[in-house]
Amino acid sequence: MLKEKKEKSVKRPVGRPKKALDVKQIEMLAGFGCTLFEMAEFFSVDESTLRKNYSDVIKKGKQGLKLRLRQLQLKFASQGSVPLLIFLGKNFLGQTDKQQVDMTGNLETVLRECGFEESDIGKKDTKPDKILETDGLRTDEESVRRAFVPGEIPN
Repeated sequence: MLKEKKEKSVKRPVGRPKKALDVKQIEMLAGFGCTLFEMAEFFSVDESTLRKNYSDVIKKGKQGLKLRLRQLQLKFASQGSVPLLIFLGKNFLGQTDKQQVDMTGNLETVLRECGFEESDIGKKDTKPDKILETDGLRTDEESVRRAFVPGEIPN
């Protein structure tokens, strides 16, 4: 009798039945730049299903998208698209927008290049008691000593 029961009972598969997805559609959607979430919504499956079972197909589709984008970039760059040429130069040729100022050399030379030919900076005959034009402060030694008397607050 036990043998009859075992023969009659058919083993059922465990879990949900596997859903067959069209591999060409998955590759096409990945090639359009669709996210896993968008593809999962399209096929009415969970994202993990796509990630586990179709990751190589998705990678292939995304590589196709990158290839087409590069082709279009080179096409428009060859037609003279300046922003695109700058972008490609930075990414492929290592070009940068950084402007480096060479601060080596003589201070007077640097000041002359910046337009300060008549500057008194660094000259020995500079008068220390000269009143600064910008804020009217006196810079002679006595004024500085009086301004910073310990324990007193300057006016």
